[in-house]
Amino acid sequence: MRTLQFDGIKDYIEIADDADCSVATTGSLTVSAWMRPDVLTFIKWERSGYVHWMGKVEAGQEEFRMYNETTTDVPPRPNRISFYVFNPQPGQGVGAYFQEPIQAGEWVHVTGIADGQNVSIYKNGVFKKSESYAGIITPQHGSAPVRIGTRDFNSYFLGAIRGVRVWNRAVTATEVQMLFSDSVPEPGLVAENRLDQDIAVDATGLHPGRITGASWIV
Repeated sequence: MRTLQFDGIKDYIEIADDADCSVATTGSLTVSAWMRPDVLTFIKWERSGYVHWMGKVEAGQEEFRMYNETTTDVPPRPNRISFYVFNPQPGQGVGAYFQEPIQAGEWVHVTGIADGQNVSIYKNGVFKKSESYAGIITPQHGSAPVRIGTRDFNSYFLGAIRGVRVWNRAVTATEVQMLFSDSVPEPGLVAENRLDQDIAVDATGLHPGRITGASWIV
């Protein structure tokens, strides 16, 4: 299988905005992907020491982060992987995360779920954490594209990403385990960018991606 590798400096994929991929459309959303960080401290990181490896620019949207092995946070967040949803104003976010030892070059399956009440995250099919955003966050649909490998060009992921999928509903814990075993639940699937072909084709036919700079490796 060929895999798309990002150089951590300028590589990314851009997918045009669509309401299908917004928490606000149905009130719930699931995003999953396989990601392989090739370093534990990134080249182009931001703020306290993290990169956005997928997300939308505007507040009110959703994003994934991964933190460096060493951060300026107190307490530190070594290699924490997070999934956030945001309020448009004043840009307040609520996220769920896991913070466990990760090896450079190790593939990790990450699933983030926003169900209208809570934001949850799974690692390799196993539930890790949930935080309530009910009454705090009101996600709205914005016009920014989805980017893979970056969010706003302020930080870039160094490694490989594949199997990016979006559902317009909250998938179940059993379905997350199916995903980890590469069995994809079809109901509510609105985007499937497998990133194992020559272009960032979307298997649903609706949301193809434009690749900028990333390289294909075997």
